[in-house]
Amino acid sequence: MTEEDLRQILMDKKLAQFGDSLLNFAYSLALTQKSGRPRGLKIQDRILAEASVKSGLRKHMPRRVDRGDVANGFEALLAFAWLEKRISLDEIVECLKIETMSPSENFAQLAEIAVSRIAK
Repeated sequence: MTEEDLRQILMDKKLAQFGDSLLNFAYSLALTQKSGRPRGLKIQDRILAEASVKSGLRKHMPRRVDRGDVANGFEALLAFAWLEKRISLDEIVECLKIETMSPSENFAQLAEIAVSRIAK
C-alpha cells in the first residue's frame, strides 16, 4: 500500500461514516462485556484524534484538518480494515477491553494493528 492509498482511505467520508457506527458499537460492546451491564456510548472525537497522534496515523493526513476530520480518518481506517477482513470485530472489542491503558491508548494500538495489516 502506498502513502497515497492510505491517505485516500483516511479521507474517505463514506468509510468514516460506516467506521463511526462500527467503532461506537465495538466500544459499547467492550464496555458492556467489562461491566456486565448493557452500555451504549459514542466515542468522543477527542479520544480518536489523540489516538491518531499516538499511533502516527495523523502524519498521513493533510496538514489543515480539524479534530473531527482526524477522528473521521481513524474511523475510515478501521472501517476499511474490517471490510477487507484484516481485523475482526472480536479483535477490536478485545483491544478496547484492555484495562491497563487509557481509551486513547487502546484506540492507538488498534490503529497500529490496522495499519500493519493493511500494509501487507
